[in-house]
Amino acid sequence: MLLIGKNWRLSASQKVSDADTLLDVLLKNRGITEGQSAEQFLAEDDGIWYDPFLYNDMRKAVDIINATMDRHGKILVYGDYDCDGVTATSILVRYFKSHQVNVEYIVPHRAEHGYGLTEKIMDKVIEIGPDLVITVDCGVTNIDTVQELKSRGILVIITDHHNVKDELPAADCVICAKRADNTYPFKDLCGAGVALKLVEALGKDGTHKVTGNIWRQAVELAGIATIADLVSVTNENRTIIKRAFKSMKNPSNLGVGVMNDMLLSPGKALDETFISFNFVPRINAAGRLYDSTDALKLFLENDPSEAAKAAQDLTKENDERKEIEAKVFDEARAQLENPARPDRWSLTNTCGPIVVYGKDWHQGVLGIVAGKLSQYYGRSALVFTDDATEPGCAKGSGRAFGDFDLYECLERISDKLVNFGGHKKAAGLLVRKSEMGLFMETLENEAAKIIREKGQSGEESDDDKLEVECEIMPGGLNFDSYHEVSKLRPFGIGNPKPVFVTHDLIVANIAQMSAGAHIRMDLTDAEGSVSLSAVGFGMGDYFNVIRAGDKIDIAYTINEYCYRGETSLSLHLEDIRLKADGGFMWQKADIAEKLYTSGLAMSQIAKMAPGEDIVGSMKPTPEIYGACYKAIERFGGTSMSTVDIGFLARLVSNNYDVAVTPFQVMRCLEVFADCRLIRLRMINPTRACFNIITAGDKVKLSDSEVYRRIQGE
Repeated sequence: MLLIGKNWRLSASQKVSDADTLLDVLLKNRGITEGQSAEQFLAEDDGIWYDPFLYNDMRKAVDIINATMDRHGKILVYGDYDCDGVTATSILVRYFKSHQVNVEYIVPHRAEHGYGLTEKIMDKVIEIGPDLVITVDCGVTNIDTVQELKSRGILVIITDHHNVKDELPAADCVICAKRADNTYPFKDLCGAGVALKLVEALGKDGTHKVTGNIWRQAVELAGIATIADLVSVTNENRTIIKRAFKSMKNPSNLGVGVMNDMLLSPGKALDETFISFNFVPRINAAGRLYDSTDALKLFLENDPSEAAKAAQDLTKENDERKEIEAKVFDEARAQLENPARPDRWSLTNTCGPIVVYGKDWHQGVLGIVAGKLSQYYGRSALVFTDDATEPGCAKGSGRAFGDFDLYECLERISDKLVNFGGHKKAAGLLVRKSEMGLFMETLENEAAKIIREKGQSGEESDDDKLEVECEIMPGGLNFDSYHEVSKLRPFGIGNPKPVFVTHDLIVANIAQMSAGAHIRMDLTDAEGSVSLSAVGFGMGDYFNVIRAGDKIDIAYTINEYCYRGETSLSLHLEDIRLKADGGFMWQKADIAEKLYTSGLAMSQIAKMAPGEDIVGSMKPTPEIYGACYKAIERFGGTSMSTVDIGFLARLVSNNYDVAVTPFQVMRCLEVFADCRLIRLRMINPTRACFNIITAGDKVKLSDSEVYRRIQGE
């Protein structure tokens, strides 16, 4: 059970009642107010575009490539196994093949070779015997292997977009905007974006021109990769994506056309959402489970039937990836929630990242599962399995939750690690299996120290914040507003899809979708003059909290929904707030809880809460204890639940016909924990994490010291 609200942060205080002013508000929130800037930002197929020769070493790289092509030398393009690396590889290979160049390519195997130009694949690189190696989406940190290639007389051009170390590789050229002496105006192109600029530079040079068809293919692939790699959708990236979508209306790359025909159902928009959730996972699945052969074949194939087969194979691999991912996620959850899990490692007794290990879990899904666990439990997570190439070691992938700096924590305990890398939000690491217990203990201690040092109490984390553009009045929610919002596409990092709020809506109807995983609500305003449809994906637990007739505030994005030729407006919910009709114990539940936990007696709190009394709204009755336990048993089961106490109080009241306040529910949870009926951890004064412990004999609550103290007040 997951019932947690977010902290809404409005960028603009004004209330928008129609579409006419909405676009101005959105542009102002993004700092786009000058005429030329706004015109560029909103342009359909034009925008910011830089000369590729502004890159360090670009002129030299073009000269080296031209010379190699002129003497019919062999060129090896070395990429990465994800969507960015595969598309970048395809961009260069397509260009070279258009000039009948002797070109080969390598994309490493994730489990066998690891990321980048590693020692584990050098034999294969050298065996090919290239005159020139061009890396794409990797290479900028591979100091030793680049040096080895150079020592063998092989020319090396690095094209990359990742962070550099103190030392650059001794390559002939390093085209990367993250180098300290960078001269390129925009630092956030993806790997395929850099490959696109290299092809552009080769074409501008004029020695070996770029045909219109090859250029359009390169733009399409770079646009897909820019969305896939989660780089900033601003500046030149925005122009690349727009030009890609324009070209993809009639795709030049056969594989792109085949994939669109297969996945893009009638009425569905070709946009960044389609690319992110339908196209990209299929490309990434190949590299996660096997190697990227099928993904490269899709983009490099000229035979329609072979391209179609590659697309079908990628879909099968993606389906397999989802099955493996779901299995690992379920096994990880079972491990975390197993009553036999030692108390010291339970979610209720730790504050640092949760750690799970499976001997045979697939390495390709560790990061995805870590991210899902992080969101599911509201905790940073590390997922380990046996490393395929380092005997005696476990390979892990981690994802941070909220404001916790995962990289810093690992850096502090690096003496307990064989290797690690990453950044604040995500990390990869290697730990000796014989030292896993010591690693977990050190990790927990250091995480607790960081939380104390930085005040990362969990009361407000990055994941609790919801950035909201403005409030829209119910009458302003129509297709005119949707079309104004759509002018800001493509959305992504740096230009997020706008989230809005609307207050005081009435729930006319609420229904479950997809076996209870999602909810759909029909909403109206107080006058009944507006009818709206809203969908809450992954919000199925709210079905037991919200009833028809409830008054709510919602945070949402505006979308359109097409079904059987009919198009309607659909609000996709980001958060729901129920209007609290009760007194102090509802309106100021957090204050009441803080006062109690600070040691203030109920009688003293009651004096500060007009209209409240100890018996009616503070002390649980036997009926409330019973209803509360039945609710968490029925809706949470033995799984770990994370809830805001106000939502839990509503759930109890709605399903067991008993009047209960958040304060009373909190006292019930404390008693249940004292009786060892549940494991309980308070994340903040009004948010709890708990799960039921399978009990044998019945427990008398009156035997609990906490129960007696509460009843005695």
